[in-house]
Amino acid sequence: MKGHGLTVVKGHGVERFEVEVLGVVRNAAASRSVILVALSGLDLEETGVVAGMSGSPVYLDGKLVGAVASGWGFSKRAIAGVTPIEAMASIVPPGLPSPPARPASGASLADRAAFLARLATLPEESRHEELRRSLLDSLPGAAPSAPGGATLLSFHSTGLPAGTVERFREAFGRFGVSESNLALLGSSPASTAEPAPSTAPAALLPGASVTAYLVRGDLQLGATGTVTEVYPDGRFVAFGHPFLGAGELELPVAPAEVVMVVPSLFQSFKVANGGEPRYRLTNDRDTGVGGRTDRTAPTTPVTVLVEGDGRPPREFRFEVASHPKLLPVLAGLAADASLTAADPTPRERLLSFRITLDTDAGEVSYEDVATGNRAKEAAVLSTVALAAAVVDNDLGDPGLRAVRLKFGSSPEEKRLRLLDAAPATRKVAPGETLAVALRVEDRRGEEKVRVVHLRVPSGTPEGRAVLVVADGSSATALRQQIDPSEPRTLRDFATFLSRIVPGNRLLAGILVATRGAATRSATLEELPPTALALLAGAREPGETGIGDVESRLVAEEIVTFDRPVSGTVRIDVEVERLRPRGTR
Repeated sequence: MKGHGLTVVKGHGVERFEVEVLGVVRNAAASRSVILVALSGLDLEETGVVAGMSGSPVYLDGKLVGAVASGWGFSKRAIAGVTPIEAMASIVPPGLPSPPARPASGASLADRAAFLARLATLPEESRHEELRRSLLDSLPGAAPSAPGGATLLSFHSTGLPAGTVERFREAFGRFGVSESNLALLGSSPASTAEPAPSTAPAALLPGASVTAYLVRGDLQLGATGTVTEVYPDGRFVAFGHPFLGAGELELPVAPAEVVMVVPSLFQSFKVANGGEPRYRLTNDRDTGVGGRTDRTAPTTPVTVLVEGDGRPPREFRFEVASHPKLLPVLAGLAADASLTAADPTPRERLLSFRITLDTDAGEVSYEDVATGNRAKEAAVLSTVALAAAVVDNDLGDPGLRAVRLKFGSSPEEKRLRLLDAAPATRKVAPGETLAVALRVEDRRGEEKVRVVHLRVPSGTPEGRAVLVVADGSSATALRQQIDPSEPRTLRDFATFLSRIVPGNRLLAGILVATRGAATRSATLEELPPTALALLAGAREPGETGIGDVESRLVAEEIVTFDRPVSGTVRIDVEVERLRPRGTR
C-alpha cells in the first residue's frame, strides 16, 4: 500500500511526504504491532528519517493509520516504524477533565532530613559522593524506547553551557536525549534579541511541529516532535512514543518553528525554535503523548542570583516543569548554567550558597559554603537534594510557589582553623553571662580573636557543665544527638534545617546533663523519674523509636566567618550559685 504523511521541514508550513508500506512487525510491544514504511520526498532519501518527525501522521487511502515513531541509524533507506492510531486514541480520555498531577512518591520526609543532616557531618569528598548518589536517586526512570528502532524526538536548548550538558549527561539520558542530540545541546548560544512575532497558525494542525518545554527563560530546554491528530474537543496526540515515561504530568507546549534539517549519517535531526506556550501536555504513555489546547501548563519560577569577585550581581530567571520527578534536576540544571555564565573560569573558589523554596507551609531554606574545584558541584547538587526533599516525599504536594537561589563566589580557597577557646572563668552562676574568647588561624598562620557571650539561664541546675565550641560538622552532630526527633510536616522540616550549622560558622554553647527521652516526633527534656520509667516500660526489646536524652544546651551562640572554619574544643566548667559571705 502507498500513502502519504505530514511534517514540517522549514518554518511552520506542514508539507507532504510519500509513504510505502513494507510490512507489519506483530507484537513489537505488548499487544501492539508496528507498521514498517519507507519514506520519500522532502529530501528524506538523502537525510533518512529525521529526529523531530516523531508523531508525523501517516495516511493510507485518505485514512489516518498512525504516527511515525522510530527509525534506524545508518540505514540506507528512510525506513520508519509507525505506531497505529488505534493505540494512540485513548492517550487522553475524551470528555473528561485533565487528571491531577501525579502525587510525589519519593523517600519519606524524615529520611530526607536525616540525609541532609548526615551530609553536614561528612568530610567534603564523602559529601560530594553522597550528593552525586542522591542526584541519581532523584532522576526519573530511563525513558522507554519506541519498539522497532530509536525514538525521533529532537531535543534542543539555548543558553546551556557544554560543561553543564556533560555534568548532567546521565540526567539527559534518563530524559530520552540521544547522543546525537546531546552534542547539539551545548552548541547554541543564548539569544539576547527580542523574539520575532509568531507566524504559527492560529489553530493546532496534524503534522505541525510542537515543542514541549522542560525549562524556559534565560535558558531554554525542550523537545520538538510532531502532532498526529487534533480532536474537535481540543485534545491532541503526538510523538507516537513516550516522552519521559512519566504517565500523568503537565508541561507547557508551544508551536515550533523548524530552522533546518541537519543531515547525518547516524541520525539526521531538526533544529527548531520553540515559541510561546499555548497548550499543555497532560499524558505521557508508551504509545505517545497527549494534551489539551484549552490553556498552557503551570510552571515553577526559579531565580538565581550570583554575586562576588567585585563584579556586579547577575540575576537569572527561569520557569521549570513542576513535576516532582523533574523539578529538582531542572532547578540544579538552572543553577549550574547560571554559575557557569556568571563565573565561567574553572578554578579553586570559595562558594557560599542559600537555597530557598517558598511553599504553602512557608519558607524552607538551607545554606552552606563549599571550597575547592568542586565547590560549584556541591552547591548545584545541594540544590537538587533540597528540592527533591521538598517536592518528592511521602507528604505529597507541598504547594511549591518558587525556588530562589543565591550564590556568593570568591576567587580563592580560604579556610580557618579553631585553635582554642578561653572562658573568662571556669565557674559561672545561673543568670550570669560567660565571656569566651575564640582564637582562629588562617592558612598563612595569621590569628584572629572573636569574643562571644553566653548567658546562663537563671533556672540552670548547679553542677558540672561543658563549654563546647564546635564547627558546623560537629555542631550539627551534637544538635542531632540532643534532639533526635524527626520532622513530620514541612514546617517541622524547615525548623530541622535551621538546626544544621553551615561550614562557615562555629557554635559556642554550654552543655548540661538532663534526664529526657526522644520519640520519633518529639524530644522531651527534664522528665521526672516516673515519666522516664513509663517510657522505658513502653519500649519493646530492640525498639529504636524511643531513645534516652542525656544532655541539653542551656546557652548557645552562632559565630559566622567569611570562610569555612574547622575545629572543636570542649572545656569543663561549673555552674554554681553565688552564696552570701559566711555561708558554706
